[in-house]
Amino acid sequence: MSVFFAIVVVFFAGSCKKFDGDITTPAFLHLDSLVVQQQGVGAPSTDAGWYTSDIDAVQLVAYFQGDGAETNLGTFQLPCEVPVLREGTVDYLRVVPVVKQNGIALTRIEYPYYADTTLRNLTLVANQTTYIGTLDGSTGRHYLPIYYKPLSLIDQLVFEPFEPLATTIAFDTSIAGVEWIDNDPDNAFTGSGYLKITTPADDYNVLLPLKDPLTVSDPTKIIYLEMDYRTDVHLRIGINSAYTSGGTASTAWAITLYPRSQWGKIYINLGKLWAQFNHYPEFRLLISTLNTDGKGGETLIDNLKIITI
Repeated sequence: MSVFFAIVVVFFAGSCKKFDGDITTPAFLHLDSLVVQQQGVGAPSTDAGWYTSDIDAVQLVAYFQGDGAETNLGTFQLPCEVPVLREGTVDYLRVVPVVKQNGIALTRIEYPYYADTTLRNLTLVANQTTYIGTLDGSTGRHYLPIYYKPLSLIDQLVFEPFEPLATTIAFDTSIAGVEWIDNDPDNAFTGSGYLKITTPADDYNVLLPLKDPLTVSDPTKIIYLEMDYRTDVHLRIGINSAYTSGGTASTAWAITLYPRSQWGKIYINLGKLWAQFNHYPEFRLLISTLNTDGKGGETLIDNLKIITI
């Protein structure tokens, strides 16, 4: 049986026609993975790079006919098999995608840009497993398609897939060590393009700002950076901003990422860092490599986007 991030068994008090009697043997709900796909209407982008994801947990919320409210079954690390002390038909099950904010398992959150998926009329049978999603015959695993909220709800500040159809990219490639690689599908995470930052062994870091500042006038906005990356050196993500109009700009860092030899996805909360600057409307994203061991190396970045909701 899968290892749970959290296990919450739901007990049923009272009775109704569907759930007569005391239930002592659980039924099980099984889900292997969530896969982000492009929705048919209102999709934020048609570029495949927009839809890369790393969803490692899920919250399940059920509504049973006759109950006065929904029942939160809990949050579970994927893949999961969840025991439920009910049987019969579940009117609906809400599947809520959960991600590691800033890459930290202890700060898993319901990601505000992903829509919940509602499944209706699931059947629970004691001591049997109900599989959620579609069976992938090649892997024997069940996956559930999920979607971003529509473009009408998401404000795209930056989306940079580094693909060759563009004439320019959002970063300054005149900085020493910074290259836009636009025809290398073997090393790109998606497509054929990516950003490469080379940190020499005799340099401590390469500092790379976004070319153009970002402007967000509403202090209640939630701001996240998403990107795919792999790196031989440590990697810092931050912003540069003033605190007030006419003030001197300074830099604060949101997170330092460890080296990793394989591509990975990160969801970074820039809004909390922006709050340190009193939500000053104009700020600039900063990326900095850190050559802490004196060996240097390469950093690859793909599918970078900054979005608000």
